Amino acid sequence: MMERAPADEGGHDMMTATVLGSGTCVPAAGRGAPGYLVRTGESLLLLDPGPGTLARLAAIGLSHRDIDLILLSHLHPDHSLDLVTFLQANNATPGYKRSRPLSLVGPKGLSAFLAGLIALYDCVGPEGYSIDLRELGAETLRLPGGETLTAALSGHTRESLCFRLESGGRVLVYSGDASARGDLPAIAGGADLLLCECSFPETWEVPDHLNSAQAGRIAQEAGAGRVVLTHLYPPSLETDVAAQVRTRYEGRVTLAYDGLTAIV
Repeated sequence: MMERAPADEGGHDMMTATVLGSGTCVPAAGRGAPGYLVRTGESLLLLDPGPGTLARLAAIGLSHRDIDLILLSHLHPDHSLDLVTFLQANNATPGYKRSRPLSLVGPKGLSAFLAGLIALYDCVGPEGYSIDLRELGAETLRLPGGETLTAALSGHTRESLCFRLESGGRVLVYSGDASARGDLPAIAGGADLLLCECSFPETWEVPDHLNSAQAGRIAQEAGAGRVVLTHLYPPSLETDVAAQVRTRYEGRVTLAYDGLTAIV
């Protein structure tokens, strides 16, 4: 389903975000582990390929062969396990072996993480192509497609990141997994679309995730044009967390579901 944000897109290159997985590490019917696809002009960016992401990518008519850039917010299994599948498929897909370089961007520790995967699995080391790996802290860089990517510490783990992607005059911010002590409010300033974790209802407070009250306050403080709530643990599916966010945030609120595509 394609949903249009209320802001005028005239004169801008279209940027869209597709939710491939709106759930968490805890299995939930109809909600896969985290995974997101961002289109900016001709570019395709895969964010946080959690388990099952590539199958859900295929379900919307795209292949791992279409992806040249993967962004990882952090290295927990629910956000990264399908990187293994992706690397294996690059070597083993019948009639296709990857030759184009792959850009892999993520937090500190990503290089050691990749080396560990290659040591653990004998089928994932790149064969016939190169990996351009970049570890980020709080910094800004230009992506191969011309987009500007700014990373900040999200507060979920010591190295975990949130991302601000700017392209064609539009701004998408992805929280990754975050906490109230992270830098998400600053990086989200003026975002057209904030793709924000909402792990728990307002009465649940944990030190390494956002609940609905915190997500609402951050969206309001940032002045985001729209917020899409994702990374929904079962307790967030048993109550109206979108309504809880609306008591603190004046913009448009959407509860993510697998397959949702939002125009930024």
